[in-house]
Amino acid sequence: MNATASAAYRKIVADYMTETPLSVRRRLLDAIDVYNNGYDDNRASAIDAIASGRAAYWTTSTYSAARTVDLPLALNRGVSIREALEQAFPAWCADRREAALDTIVPLNRKAAIALSGAYASFGIWRDEAELEMRALRDCRKVA
Repeated sequence: MNATASAAYRKIVADYMTETPLSVRRRLLDAIDVYNNGYDDNRASAIDAIASGRAAYWTTSTYSAARTVDLPLALNRGVSIREALEQAFPAWCADRREAALDTIVPLNRKAAIALSGAYASFGIWRDEAELEMRALRDCRKVA
């Protein structure tokens, strides 16, 4: 782990130990900056989830990927990740659900735990700390 990643990981651990609505909102602003996608509806839904103490999410996607841009709207209302994926990707495109997990950015510990569980339901292991890093560094695959 390089020094930058190590410092970011220490920040996540410190934030987890003192996670507050303000620290989660800061993570939201970090994610918006990292992915350069400040969607007003998603921002409002994330702020509502943060204020309500629910799991809060952001996305790595841009408007060209409308289905995954809209995922956080359902997730921030409290819909389970599995249910949100089934709504966004009906049976005829169910093969895209697993890949859509990679676009979800957890903003708090509750969201990271839920996302880790969603990956596990597909037989994939993702550590919560690794998932929380998505709010601080761009996790999109570069071709």
